[in-house]
Amino acid sequence: MSHKALVYGDYLLEAVQTFLFTTSAFRSFAAGFGNPEVLNDVDILWFSVPILSGMAAFVAQAFYAYRISVLSQKKYVAAIVMLFSFIQLGGALTIGVQLKQAKLFSNFLKTNSFIAIGIWQGGSAACDVIIAASMSYYLKSRDSGMMETHVLITRVIRLTVETGTLTAVIAIVTLILNYLPGQPTYYQASVSALGKLYSNSMMVVFNSRMRVASVNSTSTSNDVPIPLSHVNRMTSDNGQSRIHGGILVTREEISFSGIDLCQGRSVIQKEDQMILTVTVPNSILKRHPSHSCNY
Repeated sequence: MSHKALVYGDYLLEAVQTFLFTTSAFRSFAAGFGNPEVLNDVDILWFSVPILSGMAAFVAQAFYAYRISVLSQKKYVAAIVMLFSFIQLGGALTIGVQLKQAKLFSNFLKTNSFIAIGIWQGGSAACDVIIAASMSYYLKSRDSGMMETHVLITRVIRLTVETGTLTAVIAIVTLILNYLPGQPTYYQASVSALGKLYSNSMMVVFNSRMRVASVNSTSTSNDVPIPLSHVNRMTSDNGQSRIHGGILVTREEISFSGIDLCQGRSVIQKEDQMILTVTVPNSILKRHPSHSCNY
């Protein structure tokens, strides 16, 4: 339920920003056609660009901080991510206030604005690099060495690095464009896309579907849908996360090698609405001929 609320909230945020972008574009390029002074007017861009983009980045970074805390079972890395996320959000809000006060883009790039821009974009880039590095490290440490787990973890690491690198690069490019001599407005193109990139990077993680496969890949199998509320997490002697029963369960933030088809509890808090499709070998099903769990 919490993830649904997060997705709906992010969708609302992006819908509002898109509506405001469209309004500004119509005012500048349609209603104000032939009047170049309109392009210098801040209008509502003080809110739709820095403030909404900063909020979208904060939501995505907070989501990744939660994922990191689940993966690492430690709070300090997530706390560092949240610290930089709050820093970039503060810089974004400051830029929004300064833009509103400037009223014209030609009056915007002053000494105080350069400092706030550095805090905003520098904080975003640093946060994204920490997220990509820590997610890759903790995901790699969950690799059990089995083919199905290795393939899935490699795919998720690639997605994490790609999305984190992309947002960090755009933030750095925006920062550089703001400091160009002559103060051209090239930065407006990259900064306008930044919020969308953060939202899409979060949705990429949501849409990277989990895969659950049999430990014995050569055995005949059957698909059994099991809600996450029926999966019980345990820890084996070698540090790997395991569950009873002989099923390999893999997900972005956890890697399991077994499942109790009836007696489990929630693996991830507040994700009971999500469904695992578990590939159960026939050898296990034969040991449970009267299996009648109420899923």
